[in-house]
Amino acid sequence: LVSCCFSPSMSSHGARGNRAERAFAALAKRQQEEMPAILEELKKNGRKTGHWAWWVFPTEMPGASEPGDETFVTKTNASKLFDRKVAAEEWQQVLELVCDLIEEKGMNVLPSIDHGRVHYFIKFWSHLADSPEWMQQVLKRLSQFEWPPS
Repeated sequence: LVSCCFSPSMSSHGARGNRAERAFAALAKRQQEEMPAILEELKKNGRKTGHWAWWVFPTEMPGASEPGDETFVTKTNASKLFDRKVAAEEWQQVLELVCDLIEEKGMNVLPSIDHGRVHYFIKFWSHLADSPEWMQQVLKRLSQFEWPPS
């Protein structure tokens, strides 16, 4: 499924390009694999209990303690995450449920260690012109809270 957005033939010869392509492919794969379980965790526990912020709140920065291959997006490839062949619908459901829970219970639905990632997620995705309406609404909802940059 990840092949919709990445193929070896797309590789550039620059180290940054290859790294970014590998990171995007790893992120798309993680979103496909992890979103259903993340959604179930949030429904069951009413808060984040697992380790998945890197894949739900992707930014240009890889996670410091991210398991497996590093994942991040760039301004060039981020909009590809909205492709239904990746996990856009599941990602949307998770982000909207996170918003629902935060609005109902407060920011501590997410551990404080993740608050900086949410801050930079909002900052990064707010500047992308081709974000769909649902993402714009998620960003607006998350922006109602004071997420410290940490």
